[in-house]
Order: sequence, then structure tokens, then C-alpha cells
Amino acid sequence: MLVMAAPMAHADANADACADLAGTVIPAADIGLPTNGAQVVSAVTTSGGGLPEYCRVEGRIAPVDPEAPDIRFRVNLPVDYNGRAMHFGGGGYNGTVVAATGTAPSAPAGTLPPLARGYATFGSDSGHEGGNASFALNDEAMVNFGYAALKKTRDVAVELMHARYGAGPEYTYFVGSSQGGREAVTVAQRFPHDYDGILSRVPVLNFTGLQVAGNRMGAAIEGGGWMNAAEIALLDAATMAACDGLDGLEDGIITRPDACDFDPGILRCPGGQDAGSHCLSDAQLAAVSTLYSPVEFDADLANGVPSYPAWPIGHQVSGGFGTWVMGGGPPGGLIVNFGSQFVRYFIAQDPDFDTFAFDHNDPQWRERIEYVSSVVDSTDPDLSEFAASGGKLIIQEHLGDYAQSGMSGIRYYESVVDTLNRGRTRQFLRMYVSPGADHGGGGAPAQVDWVDVLERWVEDGQPPARDITQAQGTQRTRPVCEWPDWPRYRHGDPNRAESFHCMKAPGFPGAAVGRSR
Repeated sequence: MLVMAAPMAHADANADACADLAGTVIPAADIGLPTNGAQVVSAVTTSGGGLPEYCRVEGRIAPVDPEAPDIRFRVNLPVDYNGRAMHFGGGGYNGTVVAATGTAPSAPAGTLPPLARGYATFGSDSGHEGGNASFALNDEAMVNFGYAALKKTRDVAVELMHARYGAGPEYTYFVGSSQGGREAVTVAQRFPHDYDGILSRVPVLNFTGLQVAGNRMGAAIEGGGWMNAAEIALLDAATMAACDGLDGLEDGIITRPDACDFDPGILRCPGGQDAGSHCLSDAQLAAVSTLYSPVEFDADLANGVPSYPAWPIGHQVSGGFGTWVMGGGPPGGLIVNFGSQFVRYFIAQDPDFDTFAFDHNDPQWRERIEYVSSVVDSTDPDLSEFAASGGKLIIQEHLGDYAQSGMSGIRYYESVVDTLNRGRTRQFLRMYVSPGADHGGGGAPAQVDWVDVLERWVEDGQPPARDITQAQGTQRTRPVCEWPDWPRYRHGDPNRAESFHCMKAPGFPGAAVGRSR
């Protein structure tokens, strides 16, 4: 039973009712995982920025370990409430309270934010402040980051909805991209009865594998593998020349990187030495090979995962190869930074550790890697309890994404199919890919109003239609093909979705026959 700072006569949605939430205490007994309770720090009626009037509630969830940080949260309670709630996931290593006032991932321009549609929305900082990984030196903070803060934040938010509206939400959704995409799948795996509909975009599900891959890439770049913008453009042009037309149209989108048989060795400088931006040295080719090769683990990660998949090849310019992989110089870009932090703080637990000398298959690290993987990886393929509860899950991967390998989410989907079979999986989970799109959804069609799709599926029992279209602003559209289908150009305007049809990829059931949208 939550305790109010001052008694509320009723739960009407006016400024006084909002202000009365300030000081509210949520006892630990009302939160589904161990805490020392939560308290509302502020509650203020606000509006603006295209949003109608709502109560902005902020507070803290106290840890069990006094050395661990609080979980800071925010809950937005609209005056015109539609009976639904939406949990927004974070990004990177989190560390900033999610405002939960914007649109859901992939939403086309002009789509109303869920808060403006009457959703109560909420998010948190996942249990630490600041965007680096040093919080992982504290075990409770690491567990909060891995999964626990999601449950704690959700339970506190629902208690505040009870206080404000007199009841909890009729439907609860989760939306997230990248780290938030991992969190989205996490709640389906670990808290299968808490959410009705979930959107997971470009999820970093095999988080341990991704960070080891990023750190491994840093070692290759430090060893002479760094490439400047002209060299990246050289690689991009050669890849496009080899593979752009595989879908029947040369349009700057490699639809099927899995079928792209391209050897970067054709760009080798004479003698393998750096001879300028018109060719690649042996060290640069070795770095390219490192990225486009899987990371193999001698001992499986959580849920029997043996490796992290190679990145899909292509789109080095539009997909952010320079930003995410190479950066402005050695030791490399963002994936290297994230990866080295992970090795330093999650695995070695030593701020001064030499990460580029790290061998992920050295037996001295095995027990620690297995533990960390069990906390932060979201790869459990048994979603039967989530399915039985009526939950629905949509996963969207971008195949031009250099922040993480889009093949990781595809592998996860296939592991669910292997566990539950394809027919049963399709009853609650759909997997879609956006060829050529970068991490944020730029560079190719990737924009879809997935919230509308989820609402129809969850609330009306209408599965996603076969003719969903994804857009790239007003420039062009493509069909959203359910994996393992892929869009092949048929005829007509190459910038319109109706000019394509979804086909089965070779090696999958029904692959011999193309299928129209």
C-alpha cells in the first residue's frame, strides 16, 4: 500500500491532484524485486512542446546495497488518459532518466507521441548516473542495468497510476531501440505477465558478444587497421558495385547482404603496405575481416549462445562505419569505446585494465563472463510463458547498422523458432528487417508506426498485415517483409513499395517460390 504525503479525496486529473503525489512513498513490499522502497521527489502539472497537459512525476527507488546508486524514474500521467501505459527503454549504457515524451522507435514524421495520445508513459536511468560503464563495479547496479530496474520501475509506475486514476492500466506496452531494444526483449523473457505488447528495434540482445566484438575490433584498429573517410568510401563503392543489384535494382540498398559474395582483398595495396587512399593495406584488410567475422567463444554464453555474428557487409558510408567502427583515429569508434569499457568494468573489474590484450577465451575469465552474460544478455529463446499470457512482440533489425550486427536479432528470432516451432512463434512474435538502414533508421526505408500495429494485434486480435510499408521520409517506401522474406524489385517506380514483392530467401522454407505482397 503506497503512502501519500497528504490524503487525496479523489483521483481527478487536475493540478492539485498532481501536486498531491509529491512525497508519495511506495513501500518495498509493493515492488516485485528487492529494494528499500521508492519516493516521489516532485510532481508538477505541465504541457507544451506539442503535448497536452500531464502530471510530470519524478522520484527515486532506493537500493538494497547502500553503496549502489538509486534508480531515478519519471512517470508522465496525462489528464486525458486512455487507460494504456507505455514503458520507454534507454540507450547506450543508460545513466540518464528517460523522458518518455517522444515518439516510439521507427515512428514516421507526424506520428503523435504516445503521451499525446493519452498513454501514461514512464522510464528510468536503469540505476546509475552517467553514460559510462563504471557502475558495473557494483553488483546491484549491474543487475539493475541488466534487468532488475525494468521491473522495479514498472511496478512503481503502476502504483502511481493507481494513485492518480484509481486503477492500473488496461494495457501495458514497452518500446525501445538499441539498449532499449534489449530491454524490450528482456521484459518478455523475465517478466512475461507485465506487458501486453512490445516493440524491440535494433536490440543489442547478445550484449556480451557485442562488447567483446567491439573490443576485438579496437585491437585490430590499434594494429594499423584504422581507415580514413576516403578509404571507407572506397570499400563502400566496391561493395555496392558487387552486391547492390542482387534484388533486381541498383538503388544504393543492398537488400541481401547474406548473398553478397564480395572479397575486400581486391582492394589490396601492392605489397600490402599503406600506399594511400586508393587501396587498403594488409592491416586494414585484417581489420575489415575482423568486423565481418564472428566472435567464437570456447565456452557458451548464457542460453547456450556460442558466438557473436559477423556484421552484414555493405553500407559502410550510409551505415556509420566511420562513426561506430573507425572513429576519428585509433583505437576506433563507438563500438570500440563501449566494448573496452565493458571489458574493463564488467569483466576485469579493473579501471586500469589493458583491454586490447584481453582474450575472451582465456580460462581465467570464463566464470566471470558466464555470470555477466547471465545478467545482461537477453537471449533466452523460451518465450512460451509470454505467449501464454497473450503478449505480442515485434522485432525490427536494420541491416546497414554498424552499432551492432543486425544478424544478432535474426539469430535470436531463429532460436525462438527452433524452441517453439515457426507456427507457434508467429502467433505472438514477428521479425522484420530494414535493408540498408543504419542504427537510427536513416539511409533507407525503416519508418513504421509499430504502435498502431501492436495495438491492433494486442487489443483487437488483428495480426500484422502482409502489406505493411516502411518509409524513408517522403523519398521512398519499401514493403516490410517478414523474415526470412526479402523485397525484390518487380516493376514500376523504384521508390514505391508496390514495385517490390516479398520473396523467400534461399535455404528457408518455401524459398523456391516468390510471393507477392
